[in-house]
Amino acid sequence: MIKPDKRKAVYFLYTEGMGLREISRHLSISINTVTAIIAQKGEMPETIRKDKIKIDPDLLGLLYTQCDGRVQRIHEKLTEEQGINVAYSTLTQMIRELGLGQSKNQRCDQKPDVPGAEMQHDTQVLIM
Repeated sequence: MIKPDKRKAVYFLYTEGMGLREISRHLSISINTVTAIIAQKGEMPETIRKDKIKIDPDLLGLLYTQCDGRVQRIHEKLTEEQGINVAYSTLTQMIRELGLGQSKNQRCDQKPDVPGAEMQHDTQVLIM
């Protein structure tokens, strides 16, 4: 992907009368890329993803509890019952982002810091 500054430079050089091959050599870009940038007038093309899959978080939470956390079964239910075709890896990413799945590791129990408490205590029973 060509950065916006370089795109503007290509278009500026073209409007100043420099040839396509010369622009290509000076900026180390292929001639096809230079032609495409000139056709776009040096601007970044607007790209909007239309295929981005959005699944209702409430639906995912409900399916997660119904399927006892089995992501493969959630994937099957989404495909068969809801008609939502989503890649398995995308589904697992969505589940992780929602905080479903494995719980985060809890730190060990915190004890107050009392001087001398960190010493190991002898647990042997002394017989006298």
